[in-house]
Amino acid sequence: MRATSLALVAIMALAAPVAAQPVFRLLGQVTDEKGAPLAGADVNLEALYGYAAGTFAGQRTFSTKTDAKGHWNVMGVKAGVWIVQVTAPGYVPETVGLPIMILTTVSAGRSGMSLAWTLPLKVERMPDGDRGQSLSAALDAARAGKKDDLRAVLTRLSAGSDADYLSSAGRIAIVGRDFELAQSLFTSALQQDQTAYRIPLGLATDFLALRDFDSASKAFDAARARTKDKDEQRFITAALTDLATITVR
Repeated sequence: MRATSLALVAIMALAAPVAAQPVFRLLGQVTDEKGAPLAGADVNLEALYGYAAGTFAGQRTFSTKTDAKGHWNVMGVKAGVWIVQVTAPGYVPETVGLPIMILTTVSAGRSGMSLAWTLPLKVERMPDGDRGQSLSAALDAARAGKKDDLRAVLTRLSAGSDADYLSSAGRIAIVGRDFELAQSLFTSALQQDQTAYRIPLGLATDFLALRDFDSASKAFDAARARTKDKDEQRFITAALTDLATITVR
């Protein structure tokens, strides 16, 4: 992103008092790779940045669980850039970064209302055998905040791996908040598979975390082109609309 873009973001962030920011309800559903709802999955939200992608103020983490139909909702989400993370025993975690109503104030929108889109997330079962054991070990390190162990496991096992494994490893790296490692893993996966939906979606999350909004927009656009799911297309379109407000082309 050019310096003018960052300057614009900083000015807009300063121009919006914390009290002027509305809160929203975010709704989603978690399913397995076959589309069956996943009950009891843990859903965690964390704000990376606030209004206009500036400093966040307010409650920045939320946790909930999916109901019997895989549905979940969180009330209190404020304008900013968020990471949504889903974990469940026996499954590879799913993660996605989202810009949410980045430039919305109370005067520009209604506080307390549900967003106009829902977030559909699909989780895949952890692979069997050595691959699954390795990913599980990496996930344990990510949850424990042991970045050195996480990096050691994923770096050692990524060489010669296929796109699915690399993509799973990338999402685990995001759980550990090692965004540079995740970007490397997703990039390697993309080189092997130019058609998968979740690989560019993972890259979009990384680019958001690293404040590269232009690259995040391109990755979101690529992900949208690779899915026929209307709900997936809808939330990505909303993300692209939000990013367009803070990106100078």
